[in-house]
Amino acid sequence: MIPFSIDELMHRVIALNGMTVGELASALNIPLPYNTKNAKGYIGQLAEIALGASAGAKPVQDFINLNVELKTIPLLKNCRPAQNTHVCILEHQHIRNQTFENSNFYNKIKQVLWLPVEGDPSIIFAERHFGTGFLWHPDDRQYRILRDEWEEIMEFIAINGIKSITSDIGENVLLAPCGGTKNNYQYGFYLRKSFTAQIIDNFLSELS
Repeated sequence: MIPFSIDELMHRVIALNGMTVGELASALNIPLPYNTKNAKGYIGQLAEIALGASAGAKPVQDFINLNVELKTIPLLKNCRPAQNTHVCILEHQHIRNQTFENSNFYNKIKQVLWLPVEGDPSIIFAERHFGTGFLWHPDDRQYRILRDEWEEIMEFIAINGIKSITSDIGENVLLAPCGGTKNNYQYGFYLRKSFTAQIIDNFLSELS
């Protein structure tokens, strides 16, 4: 069921704190993946179902009525992010006409519900615990950083073409292939681990 308020959503988030992936899958009557090495997206989908996200594959926020996007973030044992965080697919047809403020990228990161989950490879997939979820939105400095790097990437591909993009463009925002076919790659925007590590650090410092 879709949550109708932030309070209702956060009560559901609190209920997940300390649960394992296996426990949540069992509670939702969803089988664990047979091959966990190819289980990309499984934990995120579990969380979406448990919390009542409604977007599915649509290019809108997961909780569109609350203006909140859900991002599960796997953490290593040292609380460092295990991977870059996927934000959204690049919409090729809008490359030349978009501004940062009306982009799907900004729509997805302007208010995020971060849901940490153990992601260290040494921990059995089903035994990985969910942590304390929290709401975040970019402060003024983070907003400028993300806007400037998004604009830099969009300008680069408008001039040079999408296939010229490299992973060294953007210190905090990454555009990289994320699916499609050999001759028709999809490209996605990601927040780099270094950026999300700062978000986690700031949250942990607020708890202490």
